[in-house]
Amino acid sequence: MKKNIKPAHAVLLELLEKVRNKEEIKEIELSFKRDVAASFKLLRYINSAGFSLSCEIQSIRHAVEILGYQQLYRWVTLLLVTASEGNTSPALIKKAVIRGRLAELLGKEMLGPADCDNLFIVGVFSLLDEILEVPMDQVLDTIRLPEPIVDALLHRQGLYGPFLALAEACEQGDEDEIENLACSLQLEVDKVSQDYLSAQAWAGMLGL
Repeated sequence: MKKNIKPAHAVLLELLEKVRNKEEIKEIELSFKRDVAASFKLLRYINSAGFSLSCEIQSIRHAVEILGYQQLYRWVTLLLVTASEGNTSPALIKKAVIRGRLAELLGKEMLGPADCDNLFIVGVFSLLDEILEVPMDQVLDTIRLPEPIVDALLHRQGLYGPFLALAEACEQGDEDEIENLACSLQLEVDKVSQDYLSAQAWAGMLGL
């Protein structure tokens, strides 16, 4: 039996689809107008120290114009996990954000910017089933994602799978697994540790 996705999350999943499809800005603004709290929170995140912009983003239209669709997608992803309803643990939300940022940082030496953005999405989305209290395959039915992202989320395989697995090993403090995965990705263990600390600090800058 399928579980229902809560209305606030359904709006954001719809918004992610619009951003992914690069729909007109007015359509994206319309979706945000359905959730004023989400609009406020998104602008707060984007203007935080975690993003390091040189100018203040004042509106959703401005956000799209300054950030572009790829970066906006990343921030709506962040918004989806932090716009929780009910009894979602703040620690779980913070864990998802740290995992996303860590996966992104781990990929920077090997992968390009677009792949690193995808790693952020992979990390954050990897806990979406727990946050939304809906099975992962049902979550993925509501939004189309590139195959490498789906592969990582469902099977921990493909291009992004090892980075996600390494981020999870860091959370668990599994030193043997960290060393094995770091070696397979040609990363120094010390660098992995530094990235983990950086990811935690970044989540702190967002107020999580």
